[in-house]
Amino acid sequence: MLFYSGDDAQAKAKIGEFIERLGFFGIDLGPLAISARLVQFPGGPLPTLNLVKFG
Repeated sequence: MLFYSGDDAQAKAKIGEFIERLGFFGIDLGPLAISARLVQFPGGPLPTLNLVKFG
């Protein structure tokens, strides 16, 4: 799983396709102004999630 964000829709579409070709699941976090708040550490909602499932 890879997160990506940006303000250029065409560039994000290309990056999303590239991530999928690499075999990952891409998650578009939206524009930079919003995504920066999602990944801020500490306190942002994404750093507190455990996104890895252990067997």
